[in-house]
Amino acid sequence: MKTADYELIPAGDLIQLGMIVLQSDVTIEDEFRYYFADARVSLLVNRIPFENEVTAETLADMARHLKQAAALFPLTHAFDAMGYACTSGAMQIGSARVSELINSERPCDYVSNPMQAALLAFEQLGAKKIGYIGPYSKQVCRTMIDHIEAGGFTVSHAVSFDEEHDQYVGRIAPESIYDAAMALAAEAGQSIDAIFIACTNMKCASVLDKITAESGVPALSSNKVLAWDLARSSGIPFSL
Repeated sequence: MKTADYELIPAGDLIQLGMIVLQSDVTIEDEFRYYFADARVSLLVNRIPFENEVTAETLADMARHLKQAAALFPLTHAFDAMGYACTSGAMQIGSARVSELINSERPCDYVSNPMQAALLAFEQLGAKKIGYIGPYSKQVCRTMIDHIEAGGFTVSHAVSFDEEHDQYVGRIAPESIYDAAMALAAEAGQSIDAIFIACTNMKCASVLDKITAESGVPALSSNKVLAWDLARSSGIPFSL
């Protein structure tokens, strides 16, 4: 058998992004491929254990698995940015703690999550009054709304699908999300500056532009704001 010669791809040839995704999430990877379709990006994904039921307890419990999930990325891989892909989990654990746990295993220039990214996106757009759509139970939605308002924003109108099981959240039709967003926009009128659709398992990349065009206000999702925050921290052009 002959030995073949080979060349190595330059280490800095692509922007390197890492993402820790819930075991139950069936959406975010597809939507990130959509958002980064034309970018020179390498995206590596690890899963984190998660119970199907979305409660304050199951969300907080993910903290004990974050270090292990971060540790399972390739040892020699250097990331430009890394994301923990759970809006409600980041809210429950805290953004600073999420970054601390990930950096303890895989030091990285920038760590984001959808909750942190959403607040930054609102600020970037100058959006002070938010219309909120969440899939979770009303209790989890209420806690997230309180978190958003603690960040200096007002949530004047809110809608919940009141679904506690993540296996069904990932199957909510984009058309249903569109309908909920348009109903919220119609009720809110001119009293909101943006619509935020929470949860990385919500399939809405395909309807965000339509919601924006028809409602007259920017429509954002957990996946879009996380993609934007990771992109901007890595020098990748990305418009909200």
